[in-house]
Amino acid sequence: MESLHLLVPEGFAAPPLPSYRGYISRTANGRYFQDEDGKGFVVIGHNDAITWLGLEELLEGDPNPTERYVADLRAHGITVSRIMLEYAQERRGWLEDPVGVFSPKVVRFWDRFIPIAERHGLYLLLTPYDTFWQVLHWREYPYNQARGGPIARKSDWLTAKASIAAHKRRWEFVIQRWGGSPNIMAWDVMNEIDLYWSGNPTQIGRYVSEIAAHIRALELHYWGKTHLITVSSATAVPQGELGEVIYNHPDIDFVNTHLYSGAGIKAPTDTIEGALNFSRGVAASLEVMRYVRPYFDSESGPIDAWIWDHQLDAQYHHNMSFAHLAAGGAGSGMRWPYSLPHHLLPAMRDNLKSLARFAATIEWGRFSSRNIDAWVRVSDECVIAIGCGDSHRLILWLCCDKRRRMAGGLAEAWVEVRDILTDSRYRVDLWVTKGGQRYHSLDTVVEDGKLAFALAMPGYAVDDIAISVYPAHEYVERWS
Repeated sequence: MESLHLLVPEGFAAPPLPSYRGYISRTANGRYFQDEDGKGFVVIGHNDAITWLGLEELLEGDPNPTERYVADLRAHGITVSRIMLEYAQERRGWLEDPVGVFSPKVVRFWDRFIPIAERHGLYLLLTPYDTFWQVLHWREYPYNQARGGPIARKSDWLTAKASIAAHKRRWEFVIQRWGGSPNIMAWDVMNEIDLYWSGNPTQIGRYVSEIAAHIRALELHYWGKTHLITVSSATAVPQGELGEVIYNHPDIDFVNTHLYSGAGIKAPTDTIEGALNFSRGVAASLEVMRYVRPYFDSESGPIDAWIWDHQLDAQYHHNMSFAHLAAGGAGSGMRWPYSLPHHLLPAMRDNLKSLARFAATIEWGRFSSRNIDAWVRVSDECVIAIGCGDSHRLILWLCCDKRRRMAGGLAEAWVEVRDILTDSRYRVDLWVTKGGQRYHSLDTVVEDGKLAFALAMPGYAVDDIAISVYPAHEYVERWS
């Protein structure tokens, strides 16, 4: 085992947060995203809604609080907000009422909000319907035939010609009016398409094909170019025929599911189990995808047991975010707030800023990663190791399992990764995850497929660190 040579002193300045230009597309290797300049782009963000704190002020007519809110999101490295074009919990959030008559209030919101997002560089993952509240309020919802809508039964939502025609009319209104914005990262064809409508996989696949083709035709007609398209599932890791539609449908550009998988995420009692479940969900999704595409969780959080201890919630979110990225997800995973009032808490924004600083130094366009948890070993049995990599670079996240060792945090230990990296010389950067600062950099050689190095810990206790490994010849200081 070669001893490591310390190349740079401790106490690096934090790297700057990147900005992006133009439409978002997939990288050439298909695993991540990029902007029009070819700069790697990862989805760091959360779910938001037009009637929640931060955006509802704009819905009610005052743009200034929302302008400040979006500026704050971007200052914390948040790249994407996932938002439904309507929020159906309250009638003021409906986009149509009756069907085909578009709410002046909601239309005015989007007329103002999209330019705000453009000014500050925030990208949007937009989905047309708030299916959760729509179903709960079906008696009053405008698409119900009893209210003058096109269908009598919810089960007709994905299949009836009248329903699909109404969906297409909504898409035409939206794309003609707002579809020219480069800051629409992607369209999510339908929120949780597998959950509410009793559609079988064949019907779901047919619906996605028809609506995706309609969206692309409209975009080309009105704007001459297209955004990315996806569809979200409520099933965390769908299997069988449904899994084939969600993961491998030929008309979607990337995969996103909602990782409410296991009690550790849905009803957490500690900050570790959820992170492990999260990483396993990412790894399982990457394993079953036949096409190389980006994958990320687009909705998750403590849905069954909201966390009222904000300190616990912040650590839960921190661990989930780093575990998601390190497992091979194309970003942080997207928290549903589950707070009162609904918004991403300040400590969670700080978490994402730290993650964004680390992510800003990764060459995403050159990274054809896969999950490598099974190939990573740490000499300290109380340390959890999550990682992804290819033959030239790795990302690792190491976390002290507080369920097994309450006192203290990470201690010095050896890390080994076998049979992933090509034999060569590499740089190993170690990062403090709270604040997002590189504190140590090492140089080593991989021989016979074995990377091995000792953790050099900062001068104070930490519960977790992030590690980036990349070819030594690529070493360039990206911050002063």
